[in-house]
Amino acid sequence: MDGRKQIRIFGIALGIIAVLMLALCIGVAQFNNQERVLYYSAANAEEDNSAKDCAVTVKPRGGSTDSWIKRVPGETADDAVEETQYAGIIYDMMVVNQTEFVVRDWTLEVLIPQDSYLNNAWCGQLEIHQNVTGDARVQALDLRKCIEQEVDITLEHEVVIGDLMIPVYAGDYFVYLPSVADKEDVIEASDVENGEYKSKRVDFIAYHETYDEDKTPVEYPNVVMRYYLNKELTSIPIFWVLVVAFVAWVICLINAYIVYVKTKRLVAQTQRDAEIIEQSISAFMGFIDAKDTTTNGHSKRVAKYAKELARRYGFNEAECNRVYYIGLMHDCGKIGIPDAILNKPDKLTVDEFEIIKTHTIQGDKILEEFTSIEGIRDGALYHHERYDGAGYPAGLKGEEIPFIARIICVADSFDVMNSERCYQQKMTKEDILKQLKSNRGKQFDPKLVDLFLTMLTDGTIEF
Repeated sequence: MDGRKQIRIFGIALGIIAVLMLALCIGVAQFNNQERVLYYSAANAEEDNSAKDCAVTVKPRGGSTDSWIKRVPGETADDAVEETQYAGIIYDMMVVNQTEFVVRDWTLEVLIPQDSYLNNAWCGQLEIHQNVTGDARVQALDLRKCIEQEVDITLEHEVVIGDLMIPVYAGDYFVYLPSVADKEDVIEASDVENGEYKSKRVDFIAYHETYDEDKTPVEYPNVVMRYYLNKELTSIPIFWVLVVAFVAWVICLINAYIVYVKTKRLVAQTQRDAEIIEQSISAFMGFIDAKDTTTNGHSKRVAKYAKELARRYGFNEAECNRVYYIGLMHDCGKIGIPDAILNKPDKLTVDEFEIIKTHTIQGDKILEEFTSIEGIRDGALYHHERYDGAGYPAGLKGEEIPFIARIICVADSFDVMNSERCYQQKMTKEDILKQLKSNRGKQFDPKLVDLFLTMLTDGTIEF
């Protein structure tokens, strides 16, 4: 695959994974940062809340051990001191997580139904909004530690027998703030499928005016829960699909890089090998050119023409290079022909021509051990065969002649006609074209000679 196309495919794949992962992260962040509100009221306490994220209940614990009596002094209209009796009750607030997500940063806003005193609370602070209809005051306090730590209390308050009593009035409210240090602000995810729910229970003590111990405890009818749900990326199946896709992408990228490096090395090695082969063959052909001065440069020209002919026929680059090397070596057998015959300026005798013809057989023998280039022996042995069967050394005909030899036959014949030789003059352009056309299907493969003619007409080869 083309390197640029491969890079483009990798880039698109990574882009898709990144966009999907980003969209997933944004979706999770939006889900996690959405403040949620749950309203609880005593009027609908018995309703089915299973479809809600959380369930909230506020109930007096009850029992004689959970009720205390305190007498709080107060002034009457005539400035006389009068004590009022208050009964203290522990109230349990239960928050149940009914989701598969973690509940975090939750708070409970509790409305005060009647004048009373707040005395204590567990597992967090109470942010008390006192006298909201008049001289409003707000302060967050850990009621368990105020006396001990001598906290500066800005709210109206009293200390009765060592207990802190903060008056609140009907319409006031407090916000329960779970202790972050004690990790009370987090409710673990529930196993909804198996009906196992996680919860948090918090308590506070409130004192209400009472006249007898059998009075029904005051209810806190309105509670507002504010909270956030926390979804983990790792809990979403598509997250793991994207992780696997990214890992696969990385593996493919590494493999592609390894293949690229190996291919680059192979190409470099192939280029070096090609240079060595070409230089070695060129050096060998230099000996032939030195021996046959009348054909200096002939083999290189034939190789060049043969390569272009192969390219136009549809060969790939590697095949074209192979044809080029075979073209360089097609006349290597001439090294065994006597100089007197090779360079004879006059017409050769019949015997001398027979000796010249043996250069094809001698070339085949020279290249007998040259197995690294497929077809190189065929190029040397059969390039003088004719398509009509009248060639040498084997008299092969048509498709019997190896294809590489048919290519070289056209290229070799053209260069002979287009060159000055000691025994003949260079032919004219018109005569060369005439010879090529008239020998179509006789000396030359028809398809190959047609392609060669286009090379001449479009200027690829100059006369």
